[in-house]
Amino acid sequence: MRDDMAKIIVERPRIPDRYGSKGRVRPLEDLPQHEGMRRPHLLAGGGKYLNENLQPLRRYLERQVGRPWRKVYAEIAKNLRADNTVQQHVRDHLKDFVAVTPRRVFGGWWSRSRSGLWHQPLYVDPVTGLLCRTDRLPEEKARRRAKRHRAPEAPTRIELAPDRELRLIDGLWYEVRLAPMPEPVFLAGVEMQTRPLRPYDQKSPLVKEEVLVRRLATPAVWDVAAGALIEVGPAIDDPTSWRKYRTAQPDRRYAVAKRMLNHLELRRHGVRNS
Repeated sequence: MRDDMAKIIVERPRIPDRYGSKGRVRPLEDLPQHEGMRRPHLLAGGGKYLNENLQPLRRYLERQVGRPWRKVYAEIAKNLRADNTVQQHVRDHLKDFVAVTPRRVFGGWWSRSRSGLWHQPLYVDPVTGLLCRTDRLPEEKARRRAKRHRAPEAPTRIELAPDRELRLIDGLWYEVRLAPMPEPVFLAGVEMQTRPLRPYDQKSPLVKEEVLVRRLATPAVWDVAAGALIEVGPAIDDPTSWRKYRTAQPDRRYAVAKRMLNHLELRRHGVRNS
């Protein structure tokens, strides 16, 4: 295992400000007369962030398949100390990849939950103590075979054109007219936020800092198909909020009108109401 694994996984250099606006946010007379070296970077959004790149740790563990877990863990403990906050944080991520104590039931079968086996891709065999792969278990192979032979689900959307599609709503098929969402407009402002001084220390004291925040100013649009208001963007203009917003709203379109299909249209498109 590499000696600098903790630095590779956790540390990352300063990120430049790509989301802040140009120019002064506050008038010149409202700016402080004395300011520390770190404060401008925090206000501009260009501070240091955590990397959380766990792929080197995953690749290292996958290369150790077939070895005794006690030897693998001894190598990890040698390079990642428990009395170091950052290195202990990397050790805590081991449970995301390795099921150290998987349970067994009578008859020698591996215990299962509602969703199948444990979520970790690796596990420690309780008999041999070797590090093994979860996808090589008979139960996991049977689950993948059943998934491949599963009948395809009935479609709920059929695209007709870039601005029209058929959509199944409450068991009835509608022709929905779509429109692109307006571009979101964000307004920048300085806000006071409370943050822990040391993020990975549960007993870390809290400090209040002035942070430049860009909040959404564009009003939401009404989606007639969903029957609800849909935001045109995340509440805050930052990478994390945009990632969550794109996951929840992958399509940058919303329904502006809908019309229920008649019997001839249902037959022509090969669908029927349920």
